[in-house]
Amino acid sequence: MARKNKESKNQKKSVYIIGEGLTEQYYFQHLKRIKGYACSIKPRLFDNTSILNFEKKIDELINEEADIICVFDADVLKRNPVENERLQNLKHKYADNNRVLICDSLQCIEYWFILHYEDICPFHNNAKETVKRLKAHIPDYNKSEQYLKKPQWVKSMNMGDSLPNACERAKRHDGRASYTKVYKAINRLDETVKQ
Repeated sequence: MARKNKESKNQKKSVYIIGEGLTEQYYFQHLKRIKGYACSIKPRLFDNTSILNFEKKIDELINEEADIICVFDADVLKRNPVENERLQNLKHKYADNNRVLICDSLQCIEYWFILHYEDICPFHNNAKETVKRLKAHIPDYNKSEQYLKKPQWVKSMNMGDSLPNACERAKRHDGRASYTKVYKAINRLDETVKQ
């Protein structure tokens, strides 16, 4: 009996997604509706912010007994030695904590989007080059709030097997010159549907 109560308590654990900007916020909001994910995505959890602020948000949410998925672009961090060191410290701090997923992308989350369409691992010098590559698949894609708040761009990316394919491709390219760990977020969010 005690085991059953423990299992049901674990199933009700909240999942929060925190991130750095509008692209990530709207992507996960749309994906939540499309896939039926049970998670919290609130504007207050998304901000163009520093690693220190991410750490504060993570610590706050851990105190709420929640699982946390932290998504952000690593391109700026790689160019800023202080922020890059903070990123490495953040990853080290939570490396053994199964309640915290650090899901960064280099150059940017748009590389994750590209993997829905093709299996590549290019090195782009900056995020603009990555966005340009994505436009070969989503010609009208742009980072304006007016565009991002419409769910169609996320719906079109998630037709057929494109999401599982993107997860497999990202996993295979993890640790290379270009990478995205968003597949780990998707794997965790898929678990919320089964609850």
